[in-house]
Amino acid sequence: MQKIIYRKDDIIVSTALFKTARRTYRISDIEKIAIKRPLLWFSLPIALGSFALLSNFQSYLYVHERWFCMAGFILVPLIGWFIATLNVTSRAYTNDLAAIGWMPTLSAARNALDTVIFKTKYRADVISHEE
Repeated sequence: MQKIIYRKDDIIVSTALFKTARRTYRISDIEKIAIKRPLLWFSLPIALGSFALLSNFQSYLYVHERWFCMAGFILVPLIGWFIATLNVTSRAYTNDLAAIGWMPTLSAARNALDTVIFKTKYRADVISHEE
């Protein structure tokens, strides 16, 4: 019987399965879990360009253009920081993009996966060493 450890939006972590909107993985097949922030690297040049535009051409810009530049160098990196991807490496998929979402949600899912995987691996090691 499966016990659900974590459930949020379309991510479900149980004692036997990890289910996302894209795929379902068996816990025993998962080898590695990684959280990445790919949008952060794309947002930094936009932020630097917006800051440079605002600092060099401030006297030539209209008020709404100044606000747009300030939003570009403040909000875009924040959004890039909070949007992340959860990648799963399993026996069937070498490096699969499992979920895209808010960093706190994916971090909590990863912690739940780590807990379940550690308990499963530890239980398997204890059983194999006792034999």
